[in-house]
Amino acid sequence: PDDDPMLRSLRDESREEGEAKGLAKGLAEGREKGRAEGRLDSVRDVLRMRGITLSEDLSAGIPDGLPHGVVLAAALACDNERDFHARLRSASG
Repeated sequence: PDDDPMLRSLRDESREEGEAKGLAKGLAEGREKGRAEGRLDSVRDVLRMRGITLSEDLSAGIPDGLPHGVVLAAALACDNERDFHARLRSASG
């Protein structure tokens, strides 16, 4: 196959397409991870500004898929971290 210019060209094109798709997927995953970290940082900031003591892994009790506004509303309304997580659980269903 390496002697056939057409097959070599198709192979190279296929490899380039695969690399481009992998790069695009990696960039999208990186952006989403960055957004998620930014949302979590904003929630931490709100809770800290309100004087609420936080555990090391605040994110462990945040259900996946909750809109950021719901999480922020819980951070603004809660009395402590336990109350924050209880509000999130009730909001998630």
